[in-house]
Amino acid sequence: MEFANLWSKGSSYATAARVATRSDTSGIMSLLRTAKYQHLHVDWYLPGDWIGVPGFVVMPKQAEVSSISAKFLGTRPSFHGCLAVTPDPEPASWVRVAALDQQTPPLKTLGEMMELVADNLRETAVSAIAWLTIQEWPMQYLSRIGFKKTNHIETYIKESSTLPPARDIPDLSIRPVLETDLEQLASLEKKAFNPLWRHSARGLGLARHQAFSFDVALLQGKIVGFQLSTPSEYGVHLVRLTVDPDTHGLGIGSALLHHAFQQYHRRGKYRVTLNTQIDNEASQRLYRKFGFFASGQRFPVWLRRL
Repeated sequence: MEFANLWSKGSSYATAARVATRSDTSGIMSLLRTAKYQHLHVDWYLPGDWIGVPGFVVMPKQAEVSSISAKFLGTRPSFHGCLAVTPDPEPASWVRVAALDQQTPPLKTLGEMMELVADNLRETAVSAIAWLTIQEWPMQYLSRIGFKKTNHIETYIKESSTLPPARDIPDLSIRPVLETDLEQLASLEKKAFNPLWRHSARGLGLARHQAFSFDVALLQGKIVGFQLSTPSEYGVHLVRLTVDPDTHGLGIGSALLHHAFQQYHRRGKYRVTLNTQIDNEASQRLYRKFGFFASGQRFPVWLRRL
């Protein structure tokens, strides 16, 4: 690709990017504490959880010494930058961690690391890399390293306790999620969403331990939807509302929301937030029905095809 030529020449400030190893952990954590530029989009994970996978790369500060004495003394590596891109699940992946120190040229270092990540991910089932730009700093570089802006995420807020009338749905029941449900929920995610927006069974399992509430809806005993909410600084954040497309129009989403709000209110939580894509009009209609309003806070989503 033509943009790869921007950083193909050698430089005196750093060695070539390489895949991170477990022995790099302390250096990566130090960089994350001191970086001039940082991006974290880790969901239920910790940044170190991905060290060792092909999509986690580092840019060492200096030539890495391989002498016997250096190995014996255990010289700690230090880095100008790190970048972690992982699928959860495939075939889409997200930029989970990015950090650059003050000394490094941002475009060149970010670009070189991204090229190595892209090469590594092409050897897997991953077909795209997405970056949710929570901060402004990456936006000046992303179009120059192969990304295009494709969507926006917008935050919605509800602060009142009022709810629309509940609808009776025969044979519908709602209960807390079980560990044995997770694979079914991941299959439901695959059915309901395009690859970029799916959650894996592993991710949902981690979320289960951090949730404020996590419920599944069953119609005649079959799982047809779920909602996942987490604690937030001022209330609750509705992370996920997924409904089987085959049951759209039956009121499953509304029933899950009613049930979730009953739990929120019983525990004294009245301020609820959520994020949704600006092109997801069906979800927006449902959320407005429940009293949510768009906050105007939007975060661009950038995509690079592999």
